[in-house]
Amino acid sequence: MPSLRARLFYQAMKVFFKFVLPSNLPLEQYRKAANQPFSEPMPRGVRWEVGQLNGVDGEWVTPEAPLENRVLLYLHGGGYVIKSPQVHRVLVGRLINVVKCRAFIADYRLAPEHPYPAALDDALAAYHGLLASGHSASKIVVAGDSAGGGLAAALLLSLRDAGQPLPAAACLMSPLLDCTFSSPNIPDLQKRDPYLRVSDLQMMVKHYCGDYDPRHALISPLFADLGGLPPLLIYAGENEVLRDDSIRFGENAERAGVKVTLKVWEGMIHAFPLFSGLIPEGKTAISDIGAFFQPHLESSSQAGV
Repeated sequence: MPSLRARLFYQAMKVFFKFVLPSNLPLEQYRKAANQPFSEPMPRGVRWEVGQLNGVDGEWVTPEAPLENRVLLYLHGGGYVIKSPQVHRVLVGRLINVVKCRAFIADYRLAPEHPYPAALDDALAAYHGLLASGHSASKIVVAGDSAGGGLAAALLLSLRDAGQPLPAAACLMSPLLDCTFSSPNIPDLQKRDPYLRVSDLQMMVKHYCGDYDPRHALISPLFADLGGLPPLLIYAGENEVLRDDSIRFGENAERAGVKVTLKVWEGMIHAFPLFSGLIPEGKTAISDIGAFFQPHLESSSQAGV
């Protein structure tokens, strides 16, 4: 059963999104809401600064005493059309405190101004920038939430298809992996999801796809051949409309021979690790993600990579 704090937070989210940020608003209103000041402070000892990596704008986030050469490439959510820098900065700060590495949060270009493949091109450029700066692929881990989780999956597929070195591991949090929204369970899940609305997602995806078919494997990685990917940790909330994206993708990847850890969190909502300062389940998830990354990074160290 979810914690009391999680249940109260769930109800507060329902009220907020019903009365303060209802569905089908103009995109600019969603963007304005996403960029309101965020009250959670950065974790103690973590600092951040605006930076650039291989031509991609973003932020470098650094904990105290990071381990040499380890680095996290983080791809934020927001339906490919929105960014919430304060929210993701705090999440990444908490995560790197566990993994003890620096992180680059890529400020990839957003639709509709820059539809597919702009975001993927920027994710690839940032990854190649890490390699060019001396980071071994085996010392790089990738993570993303929501659309950023889908973008992370597309990044892995693009690297694999190009025969380029893959990162040590990747974590997909409530990833958007099916831009056709084909799960038959979506109507039921929509009744339980307090804030993620399919009509909003469809609007965002339409902006992102542009002239491309939403079934394109690098837009909807659920429909891709998933063989040859690195170890994956996939998280989803039990009460989110994208739940089945994670389940179906994880099952497909496992059938393709990928090492997959899939966890659907009881009673949780979309991208709940973002709220790790408010609900204990989010804090536990951050620790678990760190614990997932550690052995993959350490095994490469032991091999002398």
